[in-house]
Amino acid sequence: MSVAPGKRIAVVAHCLLNQNTVVKPLASHVGAVVDLVKALAEGGYGIVQLPCPEATYLGMRRWWMSREQYDTASYREHCKRILEATIKLLEELTRDGCEYIVIGVEGSPSCATTVTTSNPYWSGEPRVDKHPPSAKIERPGVFMEVFFELIGARGLKKPLAILDVDHEEVAKRGLPLEVKRVIEEYAPVK
Repeated sequence: MSVAPGKRIAVVAHCLLNQNTVVKPLASHVGAVVDLVKALAEGGYGIVQLPCPEATYLGMRRWWMSREQYDTASYREHCKRILEATIKLLEELTRDGCEYIVIGVEGSPSCATTVTTSNPYWSGEPRVDKHPPSAKIERPGVFMEVFFELIGARGLKKPLAILDVDHEEVAKRGLPLEVKRVIEEYAPVK
């Protein structure tokens, strides 16, 4: 029996599907954020996992950082390089009629789509007591900013929806109703 694909995909930040790449000890799930994966699967979405820019750039022994620390020419080039295969896949999928949503990580200096962590004062020794606390600002993380620039440069259709998921909140309270609503609103017709 053959099943026709739903023609909707979710392009998802790496660590929402693989919490092993989150800066230690900030992971909130063992493995994946299952509530999100379940909602997408039940909604009929195909899932495209973005690469993890931070782990592939600095490895697993990195400190937490702010958007300003990642916002360098070399990191942006790294992001472009590792996004190339994903952009090519999106070109093929959209040419074949797929539409997509993008799901990032709220507060991530790299993978946030709307609200990132900012601290222009962080540098030097990574001690919290030596620096002012970071703040959340309405702006995408560096990796997502590069991703959206590449989407525009390649002439790809814009995503149907762009949202962030706070994996710590999901661990405490489950998937927020707003996220469920967006997933359901753009789910393929069954």
